Amino acid sequence: MKTVLLLGAGRISGPFIDYLDRKCLCKIVVADLSADNLNFAKKFSVCSGIVKVNAGNEASNLIDEYKPDIVVNFLPPEYMSRVSKICLDKKVHMVHPAYLDDETVKLSDSIKKEGLIFVVELGLDPGIDHMSAASTIDHIHSNKGKVVSFRSLCGALPAPEANTNPWGYKLSWSPSSLIGASKRTAKVLVDDNEILWPEGETYKNVFLYDVPELGVFEAYANADSTLYKKGYGIPEAKTIYRGTLRYPGWCETICYLNEIKFFETDVSSTTEMTIAQFTASQAGFPGDPKKALCKRLGLGPWSAFILRMEWLGFFEERILPFDSCSPRDVISLLFGEKLLFKPSERDMVVLCDEVIAEYSGGEKKQYKSTLIDFGVPGLWSSIARTTGIPPAIAVRFILEGKISSPGLHVPVTKEIYGPVLEELKNEGIVLEETVTDI
Repeated sequence: MKTVLLLGAGRISGPFIDYLDRKCLCKIVVADLSADNLNFAKKFSVCSGIVKVNAGNEASNLIDEYKPDIVVNFLPPEYMSRVSKICLDKKVHMVHPAYLDDETVKLSDSIKKEGLIFVVELGLDPGIDHMSAASTIDHIHSNKGKVVSFRSLCGALPAPEANTNPWGYKLSWSPSSLIGASKRTAKVLVDDNEILWPEGETYKNVFLYDVPELGVFEAYANADSTLYKKGYGIPEAKTIYRGTLRYPGWCETICYLNEIKFFETDVSSTTEMTIAQFTASQAGFPGDPKKALCKRLGLGPWSAFILRMEWLGFFEERILPFDSCSPRDVISLLFGEKLLFKPSERDMVVLCDEVIAEYSGGEKKQYKSTLIDFGVPGLWSSIARTTGIPPAIAVRFILEGKISSPGLHVPVTKEIYGPVLEELKNEGIVLEETVTDI
């Protein structure tokens, strides 16, 4: 029996293990330092072994002990290069859902030379988005067309019936990654011009996007979209835009929070300080925090932003539970207390790709691919399912020989995206596709 070593047993491990337990004859060994995470993982497979250990630090020893055929890295992104080097040294295949890092790229030739298969960026975003894009782009190119414009938008959000707070958001993960993204730079290609938005400026360059059956969302750019001219093999494209979807109002809120520097990490003494006092201090005016924010931002007390801040707890006369902290610590505390799903509520994943192609006769077509997926309360979230099942499918197909080309792969080759997208349909993760003449 083949052995799969899973490093890290967070929320995405449930759907991952469940899929392999149903569809792949293999033993799954799960390594994590958290007993709660291990117990969660154990629920989904009668054949899993569990090991309570720091999986990042002990990856090499775990490979020596369990001799896996493939390693799956669900550890935080900072462990990618370390685990990649270990898997190369131990001559073990690897799958990882996170973005490829520079150190792992340097191993590419050696990975291929050793006959190993490393598949990375295989979750939802990145992952399903890459495969959807590659499938459409390959179809266009095979029919002698050129990609004029490419746009991909993705959001992990509360389902409409669970969108019950004034922020229009609830946490599927810890607040740290959400808060960290609030100051991210973004670069896009628009009409053959590269546009760079520095820290946080992307939230000031937002547009509305209509998703059929769901309504209107805000969309804003994330990271560097221009890399995908090469990554997707579309040097002819004049517009390339990868972005995030949120319910309306989110970008305005982030802009104001950036203006009062609530995402900064500088630490100061907060002994016996209330949240209200901290908020007033950030606004630059002592006293009433609501009045301080209104004065600083030029807003009325009835404005949506001020009401959101009040609802979340920024004006509370409650002592901060820190002797010293940063503004980011305070907002992380409040996000973690209030932006939560109830046990009966569903989350939702929305992925929308739009590709405009031009053909030799001058005709133009618009290709749309849309994924709308909902979580299952009491079992797992949609974001966990759509992030955890794609790497499980890849593991199965590598073990079965359906994915066999050695090397370091992002899932944009037909050998990977073809069977994985087809199997995702069998799991109910379906991209609805339309083609329109324009």
